[in-house]
Amino acid sequence: MVRYEELSEPLQKEGFAGAIHKVQEKKDDLYGNNTQFLYHFDLATLYHYSGDYKKSTDEFEKAKQVYEDLYTKSVTNEAASLMTNDNVRPYRARPFEVLALYEMNIVNYLAMKDVDGALVESRAADIALQSLYQKDNKKTNDAGYLRYLIALVYEMEGEKDNAAIAYYKTAKAYAEEGQKLPAEAQAFIVNTLQKEGRGDDVKGLNLPNANVPSTLPSAAEDAQGEIVIIGYAGHSAILGEWMLSGTYVRGGVLNVMGKNPQTGRVQSLTIPFPASAIGSHGGTTVSVTIAVPERKDVPYRVDNFEIVLDEKRQMVRPEVYLDNTEHLKKNLDDERATTLGRTAVRVLTRTIAAQQAKKAMETNNVFLNLFTSIGTDVAAGQLEQADLRVAIFLPHVVRVARIPAKPGTHMVKVIATDRNGSAVKSYTYTVNVKTRGKAVVVVPAIR
Repeated sequence: MVRYEELSEPLQKEGFAGAIHKVQEKKDDLYGNNTQFLYHFDLATLYHYSGDYKKSTDEFEKAKQVYEDLYTKSVTNEAASLMTNDNVRPYRARPFEVLALYEMNIVNYLAMKDVDGALVESRAADIALQSLYQKDNKKTNDAGYLRYLIALVYEMEGEKDNAAIAYYKTAKAYAEEGQKLPAEAQAFIVNTLQKEGRGDDVKGLNLPNANVPSTLPSAAEDAQGEIVIIGYAGHSAILGEWMLSGTYVRGGVLNVMGKNPQTGRVQSLTIPFPASAIGSHGGTTVSVTIAVPERKDVPYRVDNFEIVLDEKRQMVRPEVYLDNTEHLKKNLDDERATTLGRTAVRVLTRTIAAQQAKKAMETNNVFLNLFTSIGTDVAAGQLEQADLRVAIFLPHVVRVARIPAKPGTHMVKVIATDRNGSAVKSYTYTVNVKTRGKAVVVVPAIR
């Protein structure tokens, strides 16, 4: 929250360059040694939006190295986090942030017209996806949008069979995520699989009827070129703190309740809690307050785009290929039980330790005992903070559109619109399309 409040103002007033400067200026205060992944990740994201794709790639590589190092080195501060809070632990990145790293980095290479670099990153992304499954098999779903980008890269490299496999995995991933497969994506998936003699794979996918005409892929082939619009619309949710208070019955369960920041309603939670976890005795109770992370929506204006090619009247509206807020919600749901368990152990251990400390410090002076008791309770309570660390510059949604275009120079106008369809901002690009090539245009409308 501190990072968002500190950095949102320069982003609004001074744009991406202002936010980049503030991130670098406030590195120690806003990130510190335990949040190095997010420091490099946030910088990389801002450079990506500003069009400095080389610097973005460099920062993503640094974030990647931090992430990999934290899984090869032992954790030495778990005991400290048990007595304080999870913020003292090194931040290891949430699964959707790892996916976003590869997604944006592939686009970096494509925007720089470095297809070979994009291919190397695509293969690294494939390995990362497999690794995520191995680390958290029950919680990490596949990534449809990332699979789709990988398929695009294989297409651009002329690796038709690999493109077909990646397209097949794209459809499977969207189904696994429980997300709607974009109609445009379906058209290209079906076209590619059928051309590569994989008609049985198409039947096995049980794809819904698409609204986009199946002639779109053939139109791109006839035009001998494409313009791929990747639009970042709106601002993804971040994390806020949900405070819950209640009573722990020693040897039984922890019952807590508090106003859910999303619904505004008082919600209660019951957490099974064995007495052996903190060596307590049955029959007595302890009053506690715990803090857990919860989704916090932030304001933004842009929801969609209208695309006009070469000033023609026909408008293209890109579809949603990725929803980062939904990924954050899923991550919170997946981690809820673990987070509540860790927090409960920490708070109860600390609370009971404080009670024992108060007894040990008791004197014959009533007033001194009172001040000691209050001071001990305040100190213990102030230690309780939820871990709200998360990437704060991700878009709410990623929208993609593929527009058939003949080789040559084209004018692309992209109008960012709000939820009511009113224009918010206009972007104009001069795009050069090579024969049988794809030109990638990035539209950063996260504000």
